[in-house]
Amino acid sequence: MSNKVREPLKDYRVPDLSGKIRLYFQALVEVPLYRFGELGNILYTIGKNMMEGVVLYTMFTMAESELKVAAVLGVAVKYAYPGISVISSNYTSGFIDHLESSLSSVRQISRLIKAQVGVGCGQALGGLLLFCCFPPVFKCLFYDLSWRNYLLVALYLLHHIFDGSAQILEGRSWFKIIEISLRNGHCEDLSDNFWVIYALSQNVQLLLGQFFLWGALLLTSWSDDRLTSLPIMGTVSLGLVLVVSAKFILPTAYYRNFSGLRRNPC
Repeated sequence: MSNKVREPLKDYRVPDLSGKIRLYFQALVEVPLYRFGELGNILYTIGKNMMEGVVLYTMFTMAESELKVAAVLGVAVKYAYPGISVISSNYTSGFIDHLESSLSSVRQISRLIKAQVGVGCGQALGGLLLFCCFPPVFKCLFYDLSWRNYLLVALYLLHHIFDGSAQILEGRSWFKIIEISLRNGHCEDLSDNFWVIYALSQNVQLLLGQFFLWGALLLTSWSDDRLTSLPIMGTVSLGLVLVVSAKFILPTAYYRNFSGLRRNPC
């Protein structure tokens, strides 16, 4: 007969919407690691969707009407992305398993922050490659080349390789960071509601992304014959700055030890 004593179950209730929002902001205020990382995620989401709202619409229009490679762009991305996902997922999963099996939580954080630097580099390169696909930029830099149609396909494919690989690495590494800092942290409220906070964060980024994507698309539809106008160029340029810089916010805060981040990451 087993002598094990069952631990009493916690009386947990799913918080309502206002409670979820309160927990989300509580996590931002009380956990510096989460605050700086989430700020980078939000700014990246805004910047990427601003860029895509302008660049993708105008790039595919140019690819279809002038370079005749619109179908090639779609096919290349569709069949290349599974390969990107398989390779990146395989590497990232092994990296996370190695951390969990051999390092303490504090030392895991240090290695995961280094991974976030890699994420920032990949997404910055992806953003620059997408910027080169923007018709005014592409025509200025590459339109005199006889093989410009193939170059557009290569630039767009490389954008997905760098950005897609970085997103897969970030998906695992960022989740592990917040699991350590929130789920296994010192605040019971945040620990008990880890999935609530995580889901709300994803929804906030989704809503912000859709807002800025459709806003940029609307702006582009009004000015599609004036792509070098100040509103269009300003939108793309601001989006590029955010994409290039956003994911370095967390590593910078960590290595600069803002809010005592390195001494007390959790």
